[in-house]
Amino acid sequence: MDLCKYRETDRPDRFGRFSLGLGLAGLAATLVTPAIAAAADPPRRPNIVIILGDDLGFADMGSFGGESNTPNLDSLAKEGVRFTNFYTHASCSPTRSMLLSGVDTHLNGLGNMNEWIAPNQRGAVGYEGYLNKNVVTLPQLMKDAGYHTYMVGKWHMGKQPDQIPRARGFERDFSLLDGGGSYWDMTNLSAAAPQSVFTEDGRYLTKLPEDYYATKTYTDKLISFIDANRGDGKPFFAYVAHQ
Repeated sequence: MDLCKYRETDRPDRFGRFSLGLGLAGLAATLVTPAIAAAADPPRRPNIVIILGDDLGFADMGSFGGESNTPNLDSLAKEGVRFTNFYTHASCSPTRSMLLSGVDTHLNGLGNMNEWIAPNQRGAVGYEGYLNKNVVTLPQLMKDAGYHTYMVGKWHMGKQPDQIPRARGFERDFSLLDGGGSYWDMTNLSAAAPQSVFTEDGRYLTKLPEDYYATKTYTDKLISFIDANRGDGKPFFAYVAHQ
């Protein structure tokens, strides 16, 4: 299904929300828009960075009226574009699934968090517990449009090879597949699965960088992805999902 066409013809207000209507409840989005070139040259497309803050409230940032001092995020909001029409779900991975698919959780497979699937939900359509194949993802759309697509941080929408970020449209990634974990090593929060699962560029990792610290490593990895393709003329879409 052509998701772009569907959104524009059937629900003209939704595609904008799907793609970048992300500026509330733990989310800051900035579009780095270059100056319009001369009339003879086609306009350059913007680079797009979405920063997802886990368990961050709408008013936790200064740019949205919060009392906390958040100058760097405020600067991104001031220089970029703020969107205020994205609705979070009651829990983590369902919200991420809406953000990256633009559709309701019961259509994209995350009607509930996989960890919280109830007996009557298990095996039911819409409760697969991972981002299903019935939806087109935002990075897939961006990649088809000629963008580089990068992801760093927490995924929490499936661990199997056909469910990981590389399989859902991200060209480069450094991702924690679990719902949470240590900032210093591969220790998971759940005794049922004591070691967290990570991927890098679609490969499952057996160890982390020696100087690993989640926030710093995610940031450094993203910068390296951007630098590796700098100057090739292609814009980039980056999804930065901190733990």
